[in-house]
Amino acid sequence: MKINILNMKNAPGDKLSFSFSKELEALEVGGQIFTFVTPVEAAGEVVNRNQLFHVKGVTRATVSTNCANCLEPFELNLRGSLEEVYTRMDDDFTNDPDSEMIGFNGDVIDVEPEVIKSLLLEIPMRLVCSPDCRGLCQQCGSNLNVQPCNCQVEDIDPRLAVLKNYNNNKF
Repeated sequence: MKINILNMKNAPGDKLSFSFSKELEALEVGGQIFTFVTPVEAAGEVVNRNQLFHVKGVTRATVSTNCANCLEPFELNLRGSLEEVYTRMDDDFTNDPDSEMIGFNGDVIDVEPEVIKSLLLEIPMRLVCSPDCRGLCQQCGSNLNVQPCNCQVEDIDPRLAVLKNYNNNKF
């Protein structure tokens, strides 16, 4: 996902539209595997603002991952926004992690890392296949979305479980 800015690098105010579609390998984020079901898409434009290149656009992809409750695979549609400022790396540019600008060399801007970041920001904190996912039985492990189990579950607060065995005569 590279944008060639050769024709606009010496023309402040010029705009260049871009549109990409690329197959990407699976990603692991925090122990969770995300497999790209569709190609990652990015579209938008680059604007030259006195050697600062503003990239603005949208990103899309569909990923497959496992539900945190029932462990079944499901697909998740991601739609992100891309808004970055790129500048040439020269003697004055320091690759400061706190800087909002991204440095590049030559006449090509590689936007792939920022496209991936924009999609990762759209991943929900809790990955569930549906809001009403019932998960797995804690005793037998059966998927409660598929079939109910016959396990006897006592709903006791574990902090108070010690009181269950306490003899009533000792009060």
